[in-house]
Amino acid sequence: MKKLLDLIFLPRCAVCGEILMMEERKGFLCRDCAGAIPYFPKKVCPHCGNETENAGFCGFCMKHFAFASACAAFPYEEVRDAIHLFKYDGDQTIGYGLGELMAEYLLNDHAELLVKTDMMVSVPLHPKKEKHRGFNQTQILCERIAEKTGLLFEKKALERKRETIAQSELNPEERKQNLKDAFSAATDFTGKRVLLVDDIFTTGTTCNECAKELYRAGAKEVMVFTLSAAGTK
Repeated sequence: MKKLLDLIFLPRCAVCGEILMMEERKGFLCRDCAGAIPYFPKKVCPHCGNETENAGFCGFCMKHFAFASACAAFPYEEVRDAIHLFKYDGDQTIGYGLGELMAEYLLNDHAELLVKTDMMVSVPLHPKKEKHRGFNQTQILCERIAEKTGLLFEKKALERKRETIAQSELNPEERKQNLKDAFSAATDFTGKRVLLVDDIFTTGTTCNECAKELYRAGAKEVMVFTLSAAGTK
């Protein structure tokens, strides 16, 4: 499958999206990105940019959400082109590389999440949207994370039960109403510590609504991990 995809899509860097030179094609990073992978700097909150004690969200930002903690591997601007190629141009090989980088970030900067997590779940797409796109990008990220870390990934544990407008087209209040009661749990989460994974954290509305449903289904703790975060500063 990878060889077939390489014939369709020229191999590109999983971070910046640039076409890989021939000598770089055994990996998934260009020489510049491999030399300095632009992860979120430690002790910087991915949401507001303020100093924090670790590589996750600060206490001020966390007080607005139902989930217990959150972190992101990259600033959105650093991986914006790669995300676009992955989600909208269908270049799934970039997704595999991004998932591997997320796994490395967990292993190196948030090993405590690996110890705490009982199961990992992805933010779901509505079936119509997934059929149109051909895949759920967050599931691909989770599958790669699971391969590299050994985390249990429950693929269909959350469902999106109604179609919604794209969040990017709405203001913060409209986002809340758009996703209210949009998700349902298809698994019993009683007593489980759950790692909820998504590709982009902007206002946090999507992850928050998913977390509420996970708690309603019995989850003991919900932690959020995203590929990227678009900071508010």
